[in-house]
Amino acid sequence: MRVLIVYPRFYVYGGAELLIVKLCNYLTKRGVKNALLTTSMLPEVRHDLRETEIIIVKNKFSNIIGEILAIKRGICNCLDDFDVINVHNFPAEISVFPYKKPFVWMCNEPELYLILKLNNLSFQTRLLSKILLFFEKFVVKKYIKCFVVADEFNARRFKKLYGITPDIIHYGIDYDFFCKGEGERAKHRFGAAKNFTILQVGMLTPFKNQMASIKAVQELKDKITNIKLILAGWGEGEYKEMLEKYVQENNLKDYVLLTGHLKREDIRDLFHASDVLLHPIKEQGGWLSPFEALCAGKPIIVSPEMTASNIIKRENIGIVTDDYAKAIEDIYINSNYYREMAKKGREWVKENLGWDRFGYEMLEIFNKALTRTSRKRL
Repeated sequence: MRVLIVYPRFYVYGGAELLIVKLCNYLTKRGVKNALLTTSMLPEVRHDLRETEIIIVKNKFSNIIGEILAIKRGICNCLDDFDVINVHNFPAEISVFPYKKPFVWMCNEPELYLILKLNNLSFQTRLLSKILLFFEKFVVKKYIKCFVVADEFNARRFKKLYGITPDIIHYGIDYDFFCKGEGERAKHRFGAAKNFTILQVGMLTPFKNQMASIKAVQELKDKITNIKLILAGWGEGEYKEMLEKYVQENNLKDYVLLTGHLKREDIRDLFHASDVLLHPIKEQGGWLSPFEALCAGKPIIVSPEMTASNIIKRENIGIVTDDYAKAIEDIYINSNYYREMAKKGREWVKENLGWDRFGYEMLEIFNKALTRTSRKRL
């Protein structure tokens, strides 16, 4: 089997990008020829890929239409060289039109649907997103053979949006990587040596909802006088400026730190340096961070909207709530109880969320897509 992985663009090395690296490396380990088609590449991603061929197609127009056309051109050039094409993230799933091939869509999130939930869209952006979503639904039903999501929440949402029941494959977690870290070094580096430290990991966006974390710390700073919030993640533009302005205007500079983009090793150290991982995200992305924090034995708080919240609640390995201040205070008061909960979570992650399992199950989906295509031709 020959597999082409299509990922639109690499501009940060986050969870979705790590998934690509792990999948490609698993295929290589299993002797499956694979290549990665993209419009941009990061040096650190290239470094972590083992023997995967990297195919970069240029976006000539530097906009979403240019992205679609570039990926479409790349797919067209690769049709005869690969048996299965695995697309990830918008607009890769649209770019398969009008080709006939065993396409598999790993729907990390329905991006167009989520974009249309934003309130501050311009008329032009909203109109274009609606048109693209209409076209996406047509392409998904007519041209893609198999569909994969990470959890039951996303499966229900996918079924509602597209009328198709996808396969569920949980992402993997680098347990061996995240269970080891230098917490003391991180505490000194980020000025948290004597603090009760709340950590949130992720890009600064409204969907990641860092404002909720800031407001929770604002509510608690008189009760927990040594509290400190570390927001670890890349960000720029209006939302970042809004966060910084809120911190400044409410005299929270001593309580809140925005680190900017950090390497995975630094994030790992911060997990070990923190007392709590706070994850108030809305229904977009952010699947890996709570489980990575559990590898470090840290209590976690996630929002009910977080797509893996049902797993965390079912296994009783974290707090699922939207009352973040109350949950933080409870962990502060009852630290021993929540450390034991985190230990239970750590063992659950170790036993259930391996990247090899993810890769094996994805390979099974690729075989299923090939079988479905062969049957249709017969």
